[in-house]
Amino acid sequence: MTVKELMEFLEKYPDDLRVVVNGYEDGYDDILPERISTTKIELDAGKHDWEGQHGGALYGDDASTDDTKIVDALVFHRAPYY
Repeated sequence: MTVKELMEFLEKYPDDLRVVVNGYEDGYDDILPERISTTKIELDAGKHDWEGQHGGALYGDDASTDDTKIVDALVFHRAPYY
């Protein structure tokens, strides 16, 4: 999903609707602006069912090869548990 696609998707919801992510074990956590960042990821790097579909890019490199594709991504991190 791109930022444009996300904005179009979110347009159909009320402006005051709370946005959360699933918690580490159970429940839900708020998304906080200071917990949103950009990072480089390697597309389709996850090989096991416990991994995410994409992985962190080694060394934050831009170098894509025939076997890997490195892209920038906007990451929503869970709020810290208090």
